[in-house]
Amino acid sequence: MSHGGRWRIGLMLALIATTVRLAWTLAVPTIPVGDFATYRESAIYLAEFGHLDAGFVYMPGLIWLLAVLHALGGEVLAAKMLGVLFGGLAAWPLYIVASRLLVNGQRSQPGQAGLSEQPGRPGLPVQPDLTGVARSSGGAALVAGLGYALWPAGIALSSVIGTDIPTAAIILLALSLLCSWGDTRPLLASAAFGAAMGVAAYFRAVALPLAILSATYWWVRRVGLRATIGRTALAMSLTVLLLLPWGLRNRRQSGEFYLTDSHGGITALMGNDPNTEGTYSRSLGAMFLRLTGRTFLTEPHRETDRVAYRLAVQFMKFDPAWTCAMVALRIERLFAPERGLLYWSVYRPGVVPPATAAWFNQHRPVITALADWYYLLFVFCLCAGLAFAVVDRRWSVLVPLPFALTLAVTYALFVAEPRYRVTTEVLLFPIAGFGAWRFGGAAVLVAQRWWRIAARRSRIASVVGPPSGRDEAPDADAPRGLAATAATVAFVIVGSLALGRGGAALRTRHRWAATVWQVDGRPELALWRGGTSVGGPSPVWGAPPGAVLRIGPGQGRVDAEIILPDIKSARGSFQMEASLGWRGAEPGGASVTIGGVSVDSHAIAVRGSIEQTRGPLRIGAHLDRPAGADGFLEVVISEVTLTTAGAP
Repeated sequence: MSHGGRWRIGLMLALIATTVRLAWTLAVPTIPVGDFATYRESAIYLAEFGHLDAGFVYMPGLIWLLAVLHALGGEVLAAKMLGVLFGGLAAWPLYIVASRLLVNGQRSQPGQAGLSEQPGRPGLPVQPDLTGVARSSGGAALVAGLGYALWPAGIALSSVIGTDIPTAAIILLALSLLCSWGDTRPLLASAAFGAAMGVAAYFRAVALPLAILSATYWWVRRVGLRATIGRTALAMSLTVLLLLPWGLRNRRQSGEFYLTDSHGGITALMGNDPNTEGTYSRSLGAMFLRLTGRTFLTEPHRETDRVAYRLAVQFMKFDPAWTCAMVALRIERLFAPERGLLYWSVYRPGVVPPATAAWFNQHRPVITALADWYYLLFVFCLCAGLAFAVVDRRWSVLVPLPFALTLAVTYALFVAEPRYRVTTEVLLFPIAGFGAWRFGGAAVLVAQRWWRIAARRSRIASVVGPPSGRDEAPDADAPRGLAATAATVAFVIVGSLALGRGGAALRTRHRWAATVWQVDGRPELALWRGGTSVGGPSPVWGAPPGAVLRIGPGQGRVDAEIILPDIKSARGSFQMEASLGWRGAEPGGASVTIGGVSVDSHAIAVRGSIEQTRGPLRIGAHLDRPAGADGFLEVVISEVTLTTAGAP
């Protein structure tokens, strides 16, 4: 297939993808809420005042585009058109990437010329006959492009503008430039890739480190170590150069040069908040304000982000098992069924008018089933693509995989919502398209082979003859590819179940809570975790602004440990005051023991002594069940004030 032919087919796919997204956007009157509303507010402020607002902590690419639309008189519908255009046009580079990587990754098949020397001309390789290769790559790329164009969740998201789809579209553009020019003009390909990745980083900072992954393309092309390093360095230099104006702006604004946004630490803190299992809550903002005297948007933003990151690291180090369990939970959120993506554009309260919401709720089972089954088909095709790429040794087919995995790992370590998987998923469509095409072809060949064997052995073989007028070229890798696909699917299923159940079990055993105490007139972080009940459910739960001690059926007593990490030494007497709130069974006869003193009322005033010369302050706590009571019993301990000897 000629270069022009690829671009024409890519344009056709982009037209299809854009048309269906435009039809959806015009039919579903989405109301700006959440991030969509936040982006528009920032863009309107920029258009009216000429600079970003004081609370802006993101990358400015989408805001600039929305600001231009607002300045030209565009309203909400014009903003939605950005989602339509980015989502639709992404099909074009996606097809180019798929077709180019499949041609580059094709190894010679039986009956084709390999890369052997030409007869009589030593040292000059024979180029393989790519007629069948081009046909194969074109079909697989077409499947990938159509799969993306008709992707139900992707269509639904086009009416809710965000940075996920624009970032994915620009990364695909960068890869298409790299694949199109890599063989003939490698330096131009590297420079174009780096520049496009710089543009992508203006929409989402996580694209910045992805520039180094162009090395995977050069590695599979086997250009040599020196060429790989040089071309990758060129791409990274162009990415940084394109972001230089943003870095200079940050230096003028905050006195510090940096090329990214200013909320990575904040998102890491949200993702590792033990009180909410890694989701946003106002209580976390209140805790952060009490501990640091800052809100999440306090200037200078860079310093606030560092403070948040240090607190997030403290949370992550407190209980490594819990942190691993949260990583498992974030992976589940990233790759859960796609009905979660419909929340942002259809089912989130207030995102569509009441009449539209009523219609979608009435047909919700069918709509969610369509999205989920399409996703299951995508996952199966992706497994087939991975399996056949390995069996066929077509390593260039896997070039998008490191980009997708790097994004997924980043979100798994910091914070994850279902929509964060969008960029990752879009980048995997070329592999899924290859898997669908290759699996289908291999299945047909294997079926034909078994049919011929059965026909030859039957009495009617002489009557019916072979099932087709000609024999297909043998494909020795077809059975191995099908077996590898089955093994990959089984691995994904077993791994998903193990990840989900293992993560849930770890979270149950290692759940802990973070609160703020008033210690000697200062706010101090207090971390709660289970004590001797290790191995069973943790008795500690977060209930901001306090913490919960929970005792379950069959338990007579549970233990907990309260750690104040910033109090390194204390000696002498102490006094603690707190409020108790009982829930569950009648608390008559139940008691809470803190610091060795038992209390059974709704408020405590504990007095005791401290002998600590090193390490964080640790205080034991116990909850005892009343005699004869059964069922769950909880006590919420909040408004804690601790006064130690020597305090003013």
